[in-house]
Amino acid sequence: MVNKTLQILTISALLCAPNLFSAVKGHAIEITSTKQFNELYKSDKPMVTMYTRIGCPPCKATKPHFKKLAETMLGVNFCIVDVKKNALKSIISSIRGVPTFKFSHKGKPAQFAIDGRTTSSFSGGRSAAQLKKYLTDFTTKCPTK
Repeated sequence: MVNKTLQILTISALLCAPNLFSAVKGHAIEITSTKQFNELYKSDKPMVTMYTRIGCPPCKATKPHFKKLAETMLGVNFCIVDVKKNALKSIISSIRGVPTFKFSHKGKPAQFAIDGRTTSSFSGGRSAAQLKKYLTDFTTKCPTK
């Protein structure tokens, strides 16, 4: 009886709150509203946001690596914002090219070293190894505990 109740609760969670459940399991979250973005941005978890656009070749090449890292790096909010699909002006106003990756923690840009310079973002396609290095450096600076 307990197992049956647990199964029903799990199915209910999947149906009623798929974004919440996927975030817990370690998947990239597709941002669809400014409210959703702000809630994740202000949370205690470090956040990395990939700004992308449909039809962008470097975005297409990099996005699978980003999503794969989201599955393995728990404790970090991995977010994807499509700059053409979403009219989130307040979020995308500072984006000058895609893909762009922005790092934040507790509602503020997170400064850390990438290739010898201090920054809170970078632009352009990256290999899986480069993304993993940058994200590991970022999460080391912003502990997820």
